[in-house]
Amino acid sequence: MMETFRQMVNECIRMGLDSNISTLGKFSSNHYHALKKYDIQAKYKLTAMSQACGRLSQMKRSIREGKTPKTPYIQKPYLVSCYGFKINKTSLSIPIGNRKYVDVILNHYTQQILSDKSLRVKSFVITPDSISLGIQAEVEEIQCNDIMGIDRNLRNVTIGNHNKVTIYDMEDLPKIAYRTKKVISSFKRNDSRIRQKIYSKLGNRRARRVKQFLNRISKDIVQKAKESNSMIILEDIKGIRKLYRKGNYQGREHRAMMNSWPFYELQRQIQYKSAWEGIPVRFVSPVRTSILCPICGSRTQEDRYQHRQLWCSSCKRTMDRDVVASMNISYKGLQKFCNPSGLSDEAMKGNLDKAMPIILRVDGSKLGLMV
Repeated sequence: MMETFRQMVNECIRMGLDSNISTLGKFSSNHYHALKKYDIQAKYKLTAMSQACGRLSQMKRSIREGKTPKTPYIQKPYLVSCYGFKINKTSLSIPIGNRKYVDVILNHYTQQILSDKSLRVKSFVITPDSISLGIQAEVEEIQCNDIMGIDRNLRNVTIGNHNKVTIYDMEDLPKIAYRTKKVISSFKRNDSRIRQKIYSKLGNRRARRVKQFLNRISKDIVQKAKESNSMIILEDIKGIRKLYRKGNYQGREHRAMMNSWPFYELQRQIQYKSAWEGIPVRFVSPVRTSILCPICGSRTQEDRYQHRQLWCSSCKRTMDRDVVASMNISYKGLQKFCNPSGLSDEAMKGNLDKAMPIILRVDGSKLGLMV
């Protein structure tokens, strides 16, 4: 079934490219009959079309961004569905046709997670090596009493506000990328198949190490936000990869180092872990977050003798650049998302008296009090 599903997805991709269709509704109405030759249940055909349309939409998005993506093609067999399966206490039942099911035993950890009655399993993904379950939970967003700004850098992540600042060391991530690059460059065997296999193995190992490293940091950040009942504020970073392309008058080693910066992976992990806990995550503009003094708002100057230190001539003090950025991010979030929305204060003494005229756009919230 996994091999049949792979072939269906590739066939749908080919038909979508020929007819220039990447939406599920139009694709199913035009090409559903072309999948009759595959001996598989209809629910898997619909999921295969959905998988193909998703990959075609992603390819079109990359083309609009100026990239040159490759034509999508699925090499490894897999099976995806959100219809017809059942979750028993210890197993996953997958339909195979004629009212028959195949039971897959779930491990103890998965059974423990699914014992929570508030969780719903929405889909499953099966590969030759693993099984993944898509889980949904109804989580209400908590009412936060504080705010936490997060400044992401290549070698550290700084979180904090006016009360407390914490710095996470990420020096190991550039080292992991550098060592992987050196190992790949030292491989001299002139066999493209073996070389591609080894490169893929080393690249996957690097991705797993980076993801696990960021998992520990993001878990601790979300835990701190949960304990302090804080909203998480991130910088809305866009177009950062365009700054480090070939031809931008930068060294090759510097471009490789900056393009290995996993800023979005950290954001992704923080977002889904915060959503699971009901912690709101918001974004602010990154403009001038590392320039202005968080105390007086004056423009700071870079200290030429101390690396990443800023000097404020008004406050007469030196501050760490990353600490300044995290505090300014939290202040931006406080100003943008935490403004009070209750009744406005009186603009003039006696405005609640019916004999006094109402000041428009100032006393509008008091109209309910005068009835």
